[in-house]
Amino acid sequence: MKNRIFQLLVLTTFFIQCQNKKEQENIIKPTNTSMQQNINNGQIKEILDKQSYLENEETEDKYNLSKIDIDILSDLISKDLKNKGYKEPSSEVFLQKINSIFNLDTKCNQHGQIDTRYLVYHGNLMDGTQNTLKDNLFEPYIETGNIFFDQKNTLFTNFILLKNIVKVNGQNLSVHVPQNIVAQNKYIFNDSKADYAWLKANDSTFLESLVKTFGYTKNKELSIYVLEKNSDSDEFGKILWNKRCNGEIKFNKDIIDIIAEFPKDKQTKYLNIISDYIVKEVKNNNAIFNDNFSKKAEVLGKLAYYSEKIGEKIDMQYQFFSIIGSVEGGEAYEKEFSKNNYYNISDFKKAWDETRTGGIGYPGME
Repeated sequence: MKNRIFQLLVLTTFFIQCQNKKEQENIIKPTNTSMQQNINNGQIKEILDKQSYLENEETEDKYNLSKIDIDILSDLISKDLKNKGYKEPSSEVFLQKINSIFNLDTKCNQHGQIDTRYLVYHGNLMDGTQNTLKDNLFEPYIETGNIFFDQKNTLFTNFILLKNIVKVNGQNLSVHVPQNIVAQNKYIFNDSKADYAWLKANDSTFLESLVKTFGYTKNKELSIYVLEKNSDSDEFGKILWNKRCNGEIKFNKDIIDIIAEFPKDKQTKYLNIISDYIVKEVKNNNAIFNDNFSKKAEVLGKLAYYSEKIGEKIDMQYQFFSIIGSVEGGEAYEKEFSKNNYYNISDFKKAWDETRTGGIGYPGME
C-alpha cells in the first residue's frame, strides 16, 4: 500500500514538472527588460503575422483588426508599465480619475465602449455615424484621436500595432512601450512628479489637451502651466471654456480664480489678453460657439463679470461689459442675461447696467 502511494506521488510530481516546463516554453522569456510575461508567445506571434498583412495593399484585406488586438496590446502594456514602476489603481479610483479628467459619458456619440472592458474616446468624429466610428476604431491615432481606457488593466492607451512595441529575437520576445504612454499613465494615475516633468519636456501636447480639450482645470499646477504656455496663442480661449460632447459649453471659472491670485503685473497682463479675446469673440461671426448664442452670451458675460472684479481689486477699471454692450446687437446679450436671471450672480446685473453703456470705449470696436 505504501509503495502504491509512493508511486502515485512520484507520477504526480513528474506530471506537474512536465506541465510547468511546457507552460514555461509559452511564456515570454526575460530580456534586457527583465520582464516575466504571463502571455502566450504563440498567440502574440500569430497576431504579429496577421497584422503584417496590413502593411501590403495586396494582403491588407486578409485581416481586420478587432478586440483581440487591443486585448493583447493592453496586456503587454500593463506588464511593461508595472516593470517601470506603475502602480495599478483600483477600479474605483480608475473610473473616478477618467471621469473627472476626461469627462467620459457613454451616452454621447464621441464616447463609446467595446464590450464591458473598454471605454473609448473618439477624438475625431469624422461624419459622426456609429458605423464610421466602428470602421475606423483601430486606425492610426493621428487620424482618429482614439483613446482606449481599459477597465481590466486600469490604464489607457492609443492603438498601436504590435510590431511597434514587440521585438522578436528567435524564440524570445521583448516589449518596449513608448515612454509617452508610460509617463501619461503614471502621471494621471500615480501622480508622478517625475513623469509630469518628462511630459512637459517631451509631450506638452498631451498635458495641454487635458485642459484645452477635456476641460480638466482642477489641477492648479497643470492649469497654470497650460495658461502661461498659451498666453500668446490663438487657442487661449480653449482654456477659458470647453465644448462638451453633448454640445454644452462649460465656463472654466477655475482659470479666472488662478489669474486672480497672480501678482498685479501678471493680473494686468491677463486682463489685457482677456479684453482682446472678448473683442475678437463679439466681433467674430465664425466663433466656435456661435451656433449657440445663449452659451456664447453666458461665457462672455461671466468672463466680463469676473474679469472686472479682478480689475477692481487692483484699482484698474477694466470695463469688459462695455465691450459687449457697445456692439451692434448688444441688446441680444441683455435679453440672454435677463432670461437666465443673470446666472444667479448677485451683482451681475448691477455691474452690467453700470458699464455696458456710457463707459469707456474700446479700440477697434467702432
